[in-house]
Amino acid sequence: MAAKDFPVAFERRIVKVPYRGGGVEVPVHLYSADGEYAGRPVLIVSGGVDTWKMDIHPWWVGFTQGAALTTMAFDHPGTGETAIPLDKHADKVICGLADYARTLGNGKVVHFGVSFGGNFAAMSGLSGIVDAAVDLGGPVVGVFEAENVQKLPYGMHDILGNAMHWDHSPTLEELSGGLEQLNRHELLAQQRNSAMLVVNGADDYFIAQSDTLVFQGRPNTEVRLVEDTGHCAMSKAREVVPQIIAWLAAQVAEER
Repeated sequence: MAAKDFPVAFERRIVKVPYRGGGVEVPVHLYSADGEYAGRPVLIVSGGVDTWKMDIHPWWVGFTQGAALTTMAFDHPGTGETAIPLDKHADKVICGLADYARTLGNGKVVHFGVSFGGNFAAMSGLSGIVDAAVDLGGPVVGVFEAENVQKLPYGMHDILGNAMHWDHSPTLEELSGGLEQLNRHELLAQQRNSAMLVVNGADDYFIAQSDTLVFQGRPNTEVRLVEDTGHCAMSKAREVVPQIIAWLAAQVAEER
């Protein structure tokens, strides 16, 4: 019911994407200027393992209005309404959503992910399945090392275990093994990628600075480590989010 008061057009769809020899249905929320998608790029977006697509919908509205595109919000595997585990098969779901987005709009697709969603945005940008990608505070390499997994604070150990569909509190070995399936070191070893913006707070207690700085020197990639703020630069969101919107707007303008 709240969608009636949104300053943009809103539509909910169920998208079926390929998954493990069959398919899986993924509910998505579409935000657009007027409900007409064909002439605009599409931005696919997701949050973290404890931040679902409706939790930060003001950002989706801001992206839609500020970057002149259609925003397609989804819960990545293991979270919210996407009822499959967070594991090595999750990338196929992201690829399927990107493919769907290409048919929805003008063929140009960009990807924004915050927190664990940034892991998938990093994957899509590094692998080139989208035209541009923004990773805001995503874990990509260092956080998956056992010594860092062991130090995860604030119940994140079991939040991740739940996303992986464990029916018990996972052991350190189980959790590390599951996370290692989403380690992006192989993609980072390749020196090719789509346009990328990688941002995080310098004082992040979840993600080491190295998971942001590892992108430095890559082609067509901008890296920003924001001082005096933590995970996903959240305390400086009023500054950082408009910067991301401006970057996205520039990317889709170039793509046009």
